[in-house]
Amino acid sequence: MGTLDGKVALVTGSARKRGIGRAIALRLAREGADVVVSGFPRDPASYPEHERAEGWRGAASLADEIRALGRKAVALDCDVTQPAAVQALVDAALRELGGLDIVVNNAGVPSGAGATPIVEIDDALWQNTVDVNLTGVYHVSKLAARAMIAAGRGGAIVNISSTAGRRGIANYGAYCASKFAVIGFTQQLALELAKHAIRVNCICPGSTDTDMMDGTFRRTADHAGTQFERVKGGVKLGIPLGRQGLPEEQAAACFFLVGPDSSYITGQTLNVDGGLSMN
Repeated sequence: MGTLDGKVALVTGSARKRGIGRAIALRLAREGADVVVSGFPRDPASYPEHERAEGWRGAASLADEIRALGRKAVALDCDVTQPAAVQALVDAALRELGGLDIVVNNAGVPSGAGATPIVEIDDALWQNTVDVNLTGVYHVSKLAARAMIAAGRGGAIVNISSTAGRRGIANYGAYCASKFAVIGFTQQLALELAKHAIRVNCICPGSTDTDMMDGTFRRTADHAGTQFERVKGGVKLGIPLGRQGLPEEQAAACFFLVGPDSSYITGQTLNVDGGLSMN
């Protein structure tokens, strides 16, 4: 039997093969949860080469992986900036999986991180970053919390911020601002939902071996006129543990925060960054 047997989870931003969201969804499923997975709809022609090579189908492929673990899964495309699309996720959890106990707000965009100074950022890029990284967390949390309150069985919400939400990083566009805001939102929501036995916590991943992080390295390298490998290697040298994190290590932290061992923890932000930040 799994620690999360009988629980239903919703994980946004989980449609990429090399992503934190997929790792979280799989970990929760291995621990016994049924899972609703979602991602922003992408043109298959835009998939990374490694996804195209294996016929990856986004959230649908992840749902197949979850079912292979013996759990139920629902896969939906979702733009988290659109309340109607978010409501469809919540409704799917209630209708097809029987409830909603765990929410992981992982959907996010990089905002041209690594190559976008504030004085040069396009206003539309700034707004889109805030819409996805902050307002998307608001939409999902608000609509999911309503359902969880109505059910009266408590629950847990985990928001994914970033070490870029702990300290400013030059040329990160709107990413830092949006991720700082997620931490404040987490604290407020934790206070508001505590009376309903719904815990709200936050994770700040450091450099993690994902397609999104590789994109930031490439933009940083191009902006600085250097090589991708040099940027990636330099980042590793600055991490006390001397390496990037794995998506599965972020998933382990998320599992802790939604599971019974964290039953007296709410409103907290956990750095999962190899010792880079100690606040």
